[in-house]
Amino acid sequence: MIKVTGSLTISKIQNLYTELNDPDEEFIDVLLPKRIEKLDFGLLFSYLQFLATWVRNDRSGKLHLPVSNEEEAIQYLADNEFVYPSVVLAWEKEIVNERGQNIKSELKNPSKEYFDKMDFFELKGTSVPIYCFDHDKSNRGLSKHFYRNNRELVNEDTLGFNLYRAFQKIGSHNGSVFRDSIRSSLSSFIAIIHELFSNTHEHAKTNELGYNLYPNIRAVQLKFHKKPVNKFVEQFHDFSGLVQYFKSGFNLSEHGDLYLIEISILDSGPGLLKRYKGATSYDLKVNEEVEIIKECLYRHNTSAEGFRGEIKGIGLDRVLQTLDGKGFVRIKTGKADVFRDMKTNLYNHHDNAAQIVLNDFQTNSATEFTSNPPAEGTLISIFFPLDYKLQ
Repeated sequence: MIKVTGSLTISKIQNLYTELNDPDEEFIDVLLPKRIEKLDFGLLFSYLQFLATWVRNDRSGKLHLPVSNEEEAIQYLADNEFVYPSVVLAWEKEIVNERGQNIKSELKNPSKEYFDKMDFFELKGTSVPIYCFDHDKSNRGLSKHFYRNNRELVNEDTLGFNLYRAFQKIGSHNGSVFRDSIRSSLSSFIAIIHELFSNTHEHAKTNELGYNLYPNIRAVQLKFHKKPVNKFVEQFHDFSGLVQYFKSGFNLSEHGDLYLIEISILDSGPGLLKRYKGATSYDLKVNEEVEIIKECLYRHNTSAEGFRGEIKGIGLDRVLQTLDGKGFVRIKTGKADVFRDMKTNLYNHHDNAAQIVLNDFQTNSATEFTSNPPAEGTLISIFFPLDYKLQ
């Protein structure tokens, strides 16, 4: 059994993949913690990417929740933002309590209530998750913020209108944060979200052969981060690329805090390698996978015949332009886990994709990349610093 600990970190999530690939286990169950202590940069969606990988594994077993009765189960789902998406992703599995009893019937109505609160940005805390589950054909499957009733994507202007209150919520701990810092960057945030979520709509609802994926998650998370720069450096001391980013100089609040917006986009589709190559396995070396990620970032590329023009390439290229001189973006897909520090490596339209600079998230190397156990889909997590305006 794989035990997800309450002290979960990105490094510990990497270890979960190793456990999932243990050849000695016939069936692999997952036990969730009572709570996760710190859902830091990209951590929630990094965990969900692992869980989606587990669900797709032929040896995946039961999902265990640390509850003993129905009352505890309902409270557990309401209090922890990682529980609802875990339950929906694993709905076709057995979901059991500490006694080994299947408790899906007990979670059905609380899950509906959770979705309704999420839909109106009424969940606890200031994090805003928005989930689309393509395998759920009910009205709860696709978020009304991204889709019209005919299952077509809304345009960028409509998305900006739909998410206005979401950005108000993530700045709600201090009214001036939204007014003075978030609102001035709203158009940039909406551009990033629209481009990246459109890519999931175009390329992550089916597998590399064009068949519908079941189950399948496509999601967005918005989150506000605030602390002194030295605390960010301390928090991410294991990742030298992030340390370098946080030491690069920012506009701080009057109390010396750095304000950041996190935008994470997750899908459990085929991932960039499989979609781009039409491949059904991860036979390429990780350095070759990174070259394919660069191709997907390159302005004039698309993944295969039949897709509309240059949507995929231009979409990711536009994100880099929007982040230029400011942001940090991490991309985890397949065996690769890479990043681009847009303050250090400014945007440049290169003559070919190979010239694009990406660094390994673990080692910071721009030439040698860590070969990780394969992850389903694609996770893109972005740090976007806010300008703090003194009163």
